[in-house]
Amino acid sequence: MTEIAYSVIAETDSEATMRAYVDWLTGGHIQDVIDAGARSACLVLMDEADDGIYRAEMRYLFGSRSEFETYERGPAVGLRSEGIALFGPESEHPIRFRRTLGGVAAVLP
Repeated sequence: MTEIAYSVIAETDSEATMRAYVDWLTGGHIQDVIDAGARSACLVLMDEADDGIYRAEMRYLFGSRSEFETYERGPAVGLRSEGIALFGPESEHPIRFRRTLGGVAAVLP
């Protein structure tokens, strides 16, 4: 069974908006996703690029694609709604999101 890595990359022009997003993640959202099925999580704040964009990558590992799909069909719906309530619909809020999904090929110590 292959572990699945699910990443959410957030980008914004505003340092304050990024700070609010990170506070929301670390204030309970990350733990909520773990409680909903992720096996682990890692938040990476990217170094600020020359373009003035603030970026964060939230990566969750799920035990299998089936476990991820169960999360997507159930708890993810409510958790995303919470984010929309705080930051607005993706078409309107100041954070742009990209999501990636893939099988973990190797984990090294």
